[in-house]
Amino acid sequence: MPCVTEYARGREVPVAPGAALLLPGAWRRWQQAFQAYDSGDEAEAFQSVGVRLRECLVSFVGETRDDHLVPDGQTPPKAADFKGWTEFLANGLAGGDSAARLRSYLKKLAVETWDYINWLTHAKNAMRMDAEIGLKQVEFLLGMFTAATLRLAQSPTRCNACESYEVVVGVCRHCGWEDLTYEPPEIQGWSEKERTRRLAEPCTPSSDISTFITPDALMQTETD
Repeated sequence: MPCVTEYARGREVPVAPGAALLLPGAWRRWQQAFQAYDSGDEAEAFQSVGVRLRECLVSFVGETRDDHLVPDGQTPPKAADFKGWTEFLANGLAGGDSAARLRSYLKKLAVETWDYINWLTHAKNAMRMDAEIGLKQVEFLLGMFTAATLRLAQSPTRCNACESYEVVVGVCRHCGWEDLTYEPPEIQGWSEKERTRRLAEPCTPSSDISTFITPDALMQTETD
């Protein structure tokens, strides 16, 4: 039987803090499942790990489900329908022919993970290793869907003419193709009231800057 303390390092959320914020409730419940893991060496304790992990997966659905994922004319799944929502979520995160393999993998991963965790919840002969496998399965699922979310957010625009990724502000640097649908992001400036307030405040140097140099003084220094 593996030592509990040797497995303790697995209790830390295995993704960057910024990425973990995408699923705060799910990761918190995943960590809480270790409390059940530590609660004893009988099958009931390991079944409790399954219960906690199932709560984790339901929390995952609660944090990711969105009616916009459901195509027009189709009925949204029930709130706690893990398989139903992950089906739509995989379609939304990995749409199109180029992401067909990823989309299929996410769906299969969700189904297999849910089925295993449900088995663990009711397994009267569950062993500690069964609970460890469940913890790792759910960890991997949360990590994969997080990665798919980040992939979608970071997908670069490709040139319609040469398929280059070097499209900047709607213009391809490689061949000069221009995206006529490109709209520059709206820049929110300060209101007149906020501008006046900021200009009225005295300049307070930080601990890293001991001398404030005006632009005019800087130009004079460069010409000397």
